[in-house]
Amino acid sequence: MQQRQQTISSPFWHPAYTGAFILDWDGVLADTRLDFGPLRQKYFGGKTVPLIEAAALLPEPDREEAKAEIRRIEMEGAERAVPVEGAKDLIAWLRNAEKPWAVVSRNCRDSILVAAERCGITLPPVLLSREDPHVKPAPEALALAAVKMRINPADCVMVGDFIYDLLGARRAPVRAVLVQRGSVEWARLADVAWPTVRAFVEALDHPSPLVPWEYHDLARERGTDHLEAVARNVYRLGAADGAFQQALELAALGALYFVVPEDAKLGIDDWKNSSLPAQTIDMPLPNLLRDAMREHWPCARLVVPEASDRVVETPPLHGAELENFLLASLSPL
Repeated sequence: MQQRQQTISSPFWHPAYTGAFILDWDGVLADTRLDFGPLRQKYFGGKTVPLIEAAALLPEPDREEAKAEIRRIEMEGAERAVPVEGAKDLIAWLRNAEKPWAVVSRNCRDSILVAAERCGITLPPVLLSREDPHVKPAPEALALAAVKMRINPADCVMVGDFIYDLLGARRAPVRAVLVQRGSVEWARLADVAWPTVRAFVEALDHPSPLVPWEYHDLARERGTDHLEAVARNVYRLGAADGAFQQALELAALGALYFVVPEDAKLGIDDWKNSSLPAQTIDMPLPNLLRDAMREHWPCARLVVPEASDRVVETPPLHGAELENFLLASLSPL
């Protein structure tokens, strides 16, 4: 099968081997010590809400007043900004590794420019703020950054310190690194977390295999040896109704490589057991599988097997029977 040569084999990964980096600004590169507490109290009863989106829903004149207050707080924070410890080392690593990088922030552009000058940070050519068409956690914000860098979004990693960075990454979908946070409930959305930017940079210099987000639960349950063993097989599916659901079940068990007949179509029973829209009935199965894998199991691929591949002919099984079949198909590492 065709695989990109890399130091770490799929499904394992490491941000050091991704094609481009998308960095949050405040909290990753600059520390502006923003305090929106009084504003939240004044307009939203102290609730933790997404300020930009919540402010847009306020009635006038509160709407414009709240937007102006958000900008004022950001600009004041920019004037006292200092670099996050390790931020300049991260930028130096990106430069030395010749990695394209972008800044994607929910802050206003003027505050980023002021803070960057104060911190002595040279911004990259791709800088997206909330004045741009899309704002995190909208996945279009990350996709736009990838397009501007001329990099496939699937080959990008989002580095952030807040839930909107991780949500944006999961929705895009791109890999997500969390930094500068301790134990937070939403850390489970990240592919991997480091306590500081400096620790992240040290890890970039010494990459080791990491389990992608979508396999965290499976790795905890069965271990990384299971992921390695399943990755050695190519599962050939038939054209019978049910192949779509079968592929998703296998992917959830760690299967990475699939062969399906090019002329296979989505059957009515497969459609009934999925969340696909009705217009996908009798549509080409390979196309539907590629789209579904891209969203849920981005390491999984439809491949043309090579002579050296271990191809497993897969009977039309589901549920526990399919799982037992997969386990029986694994050869010792």
